Amino acid sequence: MPPKLVPVFCVVCAASGFQLVSALSPKRPHIHSPAQSPSAAAASQKSSPFSGLHSAGEPSSILLQEVASKGTSLRELSVSSETAGSPAQSRLALMEAINKLSPSALETMLAKEASSTDFYRSSRFDFQFAARRLSEIAPEKAAALWLNAKSSHYGVDALLLPWAKKDPQAFASWSTGLPADAQRAMAGPLAQLVAENPERLTGIAAQLAGSPAGALGARGAISGMISRATKGSDPADALAYAQALPAGPMRSAALAELARWPGMDLSSHPEIADALAALAPSEARRYLPQIAGSAANLPQGEVRDAAYSAQFTAAAKRDPQAAAKRVDALTNTADYPAAVRGFVEATAAKDPAAAVEWALSISTLGNQRSAALEKAATEYFRLKPADARKWVQNAPLSAAEYTQLTGQTR
Repeated sequence: MPPKLVPVFCVVCAASGFQLVSALSPKRPHIHSPAQSPSAAAASQKSSPFSGLHSAGEPSSILLQEVASKGTSLRELSVSSETAGSPAQSRLALMEAINKLSPSALETMLAKEASSTDFYRSSRFDFQFAARRLSEIAPEKAAALWLNAKSSHYGVDALLLPWAKKDPQAFASWSTGLPADAQRAMAGPLAQLVAENPERLTGIAAQLAGSPAGALGARGAISGMISRATKGSDPADALAYAQALPAGPMRSAALAELARWPGMDLSSHPEIADALAALAPSEARRYLPQIAGSAANLPQGEVRDAAYSAQFTAAAKRDPQAAAKRVDALTNTADYPAAVRGFVEATAAKDPAAAVEWALSISTLGNQRSAALEKAATEYFRLKPADARKWVQNAPLSAAEYTQLTGQTR
C-alpha cells in the first residue's frame, strides 16, 4: 500500500469499528438533561387533540370533548388528525371521530364548510366522508344542506347518494316536492345512482315520471348499461328496460340514449329513431356523432336536419368534390337545405366565394339559408373583404338578409 494512503485507511477502519460497537451495545435509557425535565419536554411538544391516540389510530376522549365543547370545525378536525401518526392512521382517526359526532354537530360542521367560498372545498375527503355519514344517520338534514349548497359547491352530491341508495322510495318522494330547478339539479346524483344499478330506478319510476330528474335518471340508467356493453352485443335487455319505463319523457330519454349503443342500427329500431326525433335540437346534439350517418332513418324534423348537416360537414371535410355531388343528388328534396348548410360549414373557410353561392341555392323557407349565408359571408369578409363587399351589393339577397349580413338597410 502506498505510504500516503496508510493514514486514510486507519481512519476508515476506526470509524467502522466504532459504528459496529455502537450497534452491538445494549440501548441505554434516555436521561433528560437537568435543563429540561420530562414534564417540560412533554409540554414543549405541539399540543394536539390527537396526542392521546393509541397506535391503532383510535381517537382519544380529548378530541371528542373538544369537538363537543368548542365546536371544532371540520377543517380543524382534519388538520388535527394529521398528527395521529401515519397517513393511514390519520385518516382512520378522522373517520372514527366523524362517526362519533351527533347529527347536529355534523350538520353544523358541514354547513360551515358549505358556506366557504372555495368551490372545491366539498370535494375533499373530510367533507365527503362527513357528508355521507350525515346522509346515513340524518338524511333530511343532509338533503337540506344539499339544497343550499348545490349551486355553489362541487361534490355535494355525497349528501344525497347514501340516502338514495338506502331508501329510494323516501328519496323520490322528497325530490318530487322540490322546485323544478332543484329537481333538475338532483338529476346528477340520480343518474349516478342508477348508472351503478339500473334496477334502482324501476321501483321509483312512477314517482319520477313527471319530474325533470326522471328523464335524466332514465338516460343515466341506459348509459350505465352502455358502459358495460361491447360492440355487437344484443341490446334486447336494454330495450326492454326502456320500454318498461313510464311513457313520456322518461321512456323517450332512455330510448334516445340507446342510439349510443355500440353498433346500433337505427333502421332496425324505429322506436329509437322516433325518440330521437322527439328531442329538442339542443338535447339531440349529444347524439349527432352516433346518428349523423343514419340521418335518412330519422323522421322529418329538426333532429333529422341536424343529423344531415353534421353528416355533410364531415363528408365535405374528407372530400369536398364528392360531398358536392351528394348534395346535388338531394336537390328538390326536403333534406337539401340541411345538406347544403353542412357543406357550407365545412368549406366556407377554404372557398368562401363558392360557399356563398351554395348558400344562395337554399330555399328561403326555414332557417337553413340564413344560417348558411351568415357562415359563408363571415368567412368571405374575413378572407377577402373587398370581394365580399362587391358580392353583397350584387347578390340576390332579401332586404332582411342584406341587413343580417351588413347591419345596414339598402
